[in-house]
Parts: sequence; structure tokens; C-alpha cells
Amino acid sequence: MSTGSRKQRGDAVTVELECLSCKARKSLELSAERFKELSESWQIREACATCDATTEWSFAQAAVEETEQEDFWDWMAATGEYFEPEGAAPQHERRTERRIDVHVALRISAEDGFEEEVTSENISKSGFCFSSSRAYHVGQSIRVTVRMPGTLEPITKTATIVRAGTGADGKSAYGVRLES
Repeated sequence: MSTGSRKQRGDAVTVELECLSCKARKSLELSAERFKELSESWQIREACATCDATTEWSFAQAAVEETEQEDFWDWMAATGEYFEPEGAAPQHERRTERRIDVHVALRISAEDGFEEEVTSENISKSGFCFSSSRAYHVGQSIRVTVRMPGTLEPITKTATIVRAGTGADGKSAYGVRLES
């Protein structure tokens, strides 16, 4: 995924960032905690030598190929796995892929034309979980769209609701399997 280059070294990751005020670029080594902050909100505050101030920075904008855009789920799941806290208890369940605690803004579109903005509670290479006050049902087909910095177009995939329950926030929580 070319949302700015990233290299992992030890418990840090080096990313290419861009100042959102002046478009200056720099490589920065981020701790796992700072990288998670950047991955969740797409922005972090950093000193900018050009602006001579602390400004908002995001992944450096880089046009990416269509095939690279499709790798979003793999990229997020792999990055999240790398930064999972040491000593985290292993998952013992029927899922074949680890779910990683990553919060990404998503647009959910239902077949009846209803659309809503949600935030993932966790993701894997093949799915994600989200909460909503709207009622979805197991087996329901939806479309999920994510827009990332540097992408040419939003990434949209067809998905199926595979689990429904109640989340910690009291809203309905849904497990979703990506189909395409």
C-alpha cells in the first residue's frame, strides 16, 4: 500500500509524512502508539521547519495503482498485527484470521439505499466489526467504502453481515465478511 512508505524496525515504524499546511515532507520514525494514532485518525501533530510551527501531518500523498488500493485490508491487518501489544492474549475462537483493534472510518450502504458513516471496531484481511444504531440482519448484503489519503478513488467492496450482537456501547455490533 503506497499511503506513504513505511518500514518497520524494532518496535518503531518509519513513515513518509506530509505537512497539511505547507505540503513539506519528511520521514519520521514513530513508536507503535504514535503509528496507531496516525492510522486511526490519519493525522498527527508534528513540528514543521517550513511553517516554523507545530502543524497537522498525514501520510504523504502518493497516487497509487488500482491494484495497490485493493490491498487496503491486507495492509491494515498486517500493520495492526505488528503493533499488537506484547503479551496480548491469543484469540481462541473460530475465526481463521486475527482481528486487529483498528478504527477506520467506513461508509456502509445497504440494499434499500440507506447509507451511514461508521467506524470499524476491528478488522482482519477478510472482514471487520462495526457498531450501529440501525438494525442489520445476518445474511444481509452491504457495500463498504473506505477513502484513504493518496488513493485515486474510494475503495468499495461487497460484504455480508455474518454476526449480530450487542457491543460494549449498547449499540448493535455486526461482524462482516468481505466478499470482493
